[in-house]
Amino acid sequence: MKTKEFVLDTSYAISWLMPDEKSPKLIHDRLIAPELLVFEVINALKTCVRSKRITIDIAQLLLREFESWNICYFKIENKSVLKLAVELELSGYDASYVWLAKKRGAQLLTFDKKLAKIT
Repeated sequence: MKTKEFVLDTSYAISWLMPDEKSPKLIHDRLIAPELLVFEVINALKTCVRSKRITIDIAQLLLREFESWNICYFKIENKSVLKLAVELELSGYDASYVWLAKKRGAQLLTFDKKLAKIT
């Protein structure tokens, strides 16, 4: 039986990480993501520190926790992502998650309403 894959986006990852979020701590068969997820999580944590939602020490701990998750990262096909971004009027970042979900036949884990409607 094939293991079900789930594409993890930044909104979902941050909801799992942040101590003040109420999202369920779900465990999925196989988490996958475009390589840019790491950079987006770092940026989201930086934003949380700058807005004083968390301290830099907490951000470092959350980043370490995120790095411990078993996520399989994929390179994207730039031309395909660009085409999808234009067709669906998405940012290149968002189109990367949608593209990977479509390419792998995976469910996209997101709290972004626009992305959830697309996939």
